[in-house]
Amino acid sequence: MNKKALSLAIILSMATTGAFATDVVSTSVNNSAKLSKYQKEAVQLTQKQLAQKAAQDAKTYESSIALNEANTVALALANNRTAKQSMWSYEASKANVSQVAAGKNPIASYSLKTDRSWQNAVSGSSVSKSGAQSVSLNVPVFSPELDAKIDGARYSREADGAAYEEALQQAKYDAINGYYTLIMERNLVDVANQSVTDYQGHVDNVRAQYNVGLVANSDVLAANTNLAESQTTLVERQNTANLSEANLNNVIGYPVQTVITTAEQNLQYRPYNVTLEQAKAYAMLHRSALVKSAMSVKQAEASLKSAKSGYLPTIEATASRSFAAKADYFNYNSNEWAIGAKASWSIWDGGATQNAIKQAEANLEKAKEANLAAVDAVNLAVQQAYLNLRSAEQTIASTQTAVTSGQENFRIARLRYQAGVGTNLDVLDAETKLTTARNNYVQALYKYNVSIAALEQATGIPLETPVGEGATVIANSGAEAELAALSNTRN
Repeated sequence: MNKKALSLAIILSMATTGAFATDVVSTSVNNSAKLSKYQKEAVQLTQKQLAQKAAQDAKTYESSIALNEANTVALALANNRTAKQSMWSYEASKANVSQVAAGKNPIASYSLKTDRSWQNAVSGSSVSKSGAQSVSLNVPVFSPELDAKIDGARYSREADGAAYEEALQQAKYDAINGYYTLIMERNLVDVANQSVTDYQGHVDNVRAQYNVGLVANSDVLAANTNLAESQTTLVERQNTANLSEANLNNVIGYPVQTVITTAEQNLQYRPYNVTLEQAKAYAMLHRSALVKSAMSVKQAEASLKSAKSGYLPTIEATASRSFAAKADYFNYNSNEWAIGAKASWSIWDGGATQNAIKQAEANLEKAKEANLAAVDAVNLAVQQAYLNLRSAEQTIASTQTAVTSGQENFRIARLRYQAGVGTNLDVLDAETKLTTARNNYVQALYKYNVSIAALEQATGIPLETPVGEGATVIANSGAEAELAALSNTRN
């Protein structure tokens, strides 16, 4: 073959296989008319998955669904995609432990080799054949590095298990928050509807009095303006409620257009009797985020142990048997047994082990700091949720009183206006204050209930515990005494 042609062929081959090619990403930014091969494959894969999902949705999901707190949480735990990703990470970590631990098992190997050779000579040619087989068994006896890697894999598995629990806790909170939000937004729609009704009644009253010459046209215009504003607010509230419904569908893994009916029409006040100290103590013992950060510390310790194993020898036992034939493939004329041990010890590695230890020590200190940061974050989350809970609890009573007072004030203002001793502004102002009080009451109930869910997530209440019953779990856990006993043991 022509050498120039061969060289050109090699260069073209390397260019097309990536040896000389540069990575070029074709996007709408730098190549609007062209998609790369990989982007096309990605789009096709996504479209295929979407088509499969649409077909599955049509078979699986009804056009409407009735939800309560329990089945909302159950659906979110079953369908949440982030939680599913964490689950598969956990499964991979479990398999990784088995893979790493397999290094402690005996390794058996077998080999077969056959040769046939020809030899040409002046007097003629000759053919010779030979064959050999061998079976060997290697058993690790002492391998500190392998032991440390197994420990590290186990700690990593437990960390991923804790991360899976955290993902489920987040899915539970998102489900409850979405459920409460939908109820709240629908309650706010009711408030907006009532406001429109109130304003419409006042407009009718003003027009009636204007028609008989008792009030000026400015009263009619002012009343109509407030009515129009209330109608606009109603439309906005309805749209927000529809978006909340779509969001809840997304959380529970249902098509976003599914119509949701909630078992509860209004949020209720349920006493939640725990102290801040009880909640913090329970969180220190049960929050999975702390388990995850602690396992990261233990994993870093195992990595340090693995790095230090560079100063230690490794030992394995060996056993083998071999067969050989010089004149045939399998007609063996010799066989050998061998039993022994193999030890290896790196006396000097140019400082690699020393620097690996320094790196592992630095990573360990970093993991310890991250663990302390996780403790601080959990304590802060518990305190925030608890304070929000108590603040909303106090607000519920005051806003409920404001609603009662606002209703009476609005009634009196309308009567005074009808009697000709009150002003149009008094009525409009009373209705505005009443609507605000109603909105504040609905939102206070929402904040209170969602703060309970946030507190239970922050403390690590078991997933199977219904929202609101975590107070009993915390109060009966004895977490404060247990945490104090652990602290005394460490001291």
